[in-house]
Amino acid sequence: MRTAASPAPESVLVVDDEPALRALLAFVVQRTGAVPVVAADAASARQLAARHTFACALIDKNMPGESGLEFLKWLRTEQPGCNAVIVTAYGNVDSAVEALRLGAFDYLLKPFEVDALEHRLKLALEQYRMRQEREHMQAMLVQSDRLASLGLLAAGVVHEVNTPLAYILSNLDWLDEELPSLRRSVAPQEALTLGKRLEAVETTLRDIREGAERVRDIARDVKAFARDSDDGSILVDLREVLDAALKMALVHIRYRARVVRDYQEVPLVLANEPRLAQVFLNLVVNAAQAIPEDGGEHEIRVRLWTGPKGEACAEVSDTGMGIAPEHMAHLFEPFFTTKPRGEGTGLGLFICKSIVEAFDGAITVSSLRGEGTSFRLTLPPHVRESAAPAAASLEAVAIAAS
Repeated sequence: MRTAASPAPESVLVVDDEPALRALLAFVVQRTGAVPVVAADAASARQLAARHTFACALIDKNMPGESGLEFLKWLRTEQPGCNAVIVTAYGNVDSAVEALRLGAFDYLLKPFEVDALEHRLKLALEQYRMRQEREHMQAMLVQSDRLASLGLLAAGVVHEVNTPLAYILSNLDWLDEELPSLRRSVAPQEALTLGKRLEAVETTLRDIREGAERVRDIARDVKAFARDSDDGSILVDLREVLDAALKMALVHIRYRARVVRDYQEVPLVLANEPRLAQVFLNLVVNAAQAIPEDGGEHEIRVRLWTGPKGEACAEVSDTGMGIAPEHMAHLFEPFFTTKPRGEGTGLGLFICKSIVEAFDGAITVSSLRGEGTSFRLTLPPHVRESAAPAAASLEAVAIAAS
């Protein structure tokens, strides 16, 4: 889970053998908003570092047993992202140079001003956050490039599939035309035996056609979805777009939930069809992923209707786990995700909101923990220009003039 608006507090390792100073260092850590984790020596600190990831560390240079610099060397190997500040009352130029050579972020002499230590610790924490965000952005760029490559691959696969598929469907048409004449040419004494076999052949051919048409529909949907998103806006039927998204997401839905469609009359909207397909596909896949594969009776419900002001309304709801209340305010923020690191970009809902708002629409969410989640879209209807009102006005003027 990541969110720029409300990051989880970082942990800071405090290592000092003097109880009073250890407490003071922990107090300074708390003033920065971070969480202090304290250890009285390097051995205890190693055990803590084996179980926790630390953003920063405040390390006393001179401690019984393993020294602070020796521990720093080990920590930089185990947690290279941790910014360490060495604190000592026995400092000199050589020890400071050695600490920085080993990878210390800063070096502070005792006695020190609390404000000075707090300032340096804040700098260390800020650098840690910036580095984490940079790494996250780099990972997103890699994933974006991978998705772009996947889109090109999908377009190529669709092109290659369509040619042999056309041959299959064409030959099926020929077989459909030939079978009736073949049936008529069967001798009466063989009609019973061959007739049953021909019925089996016809049934098999129907199954083959159904499968081939399914492949054709999938290829068409992939092609439409992968089409250049800069295409101009057109009149879009939300039923067609939503059905296409459901087909694309079938592999995610199949073993998790049944789909319930509730389509009422809904106006056409002026929008970019591939982008709207992207929105619905994201919402449907999210709904499927929110449902556990526990064999329970779950459903994903998709609704379309006309709102009280004539607007087009769509809703995708699930009977999944629901969203924690503390996450609701951040769902549409960029890079916010509750998925494990590496499994989600945190951009899906942010992009959905941007697309919907680009078409003067709105997207909202409601959720109950343990019961499910609903995402609702509203889009303005396309209003067709008509000459009828103008003609009526002219007629009224003519009557008045007479």
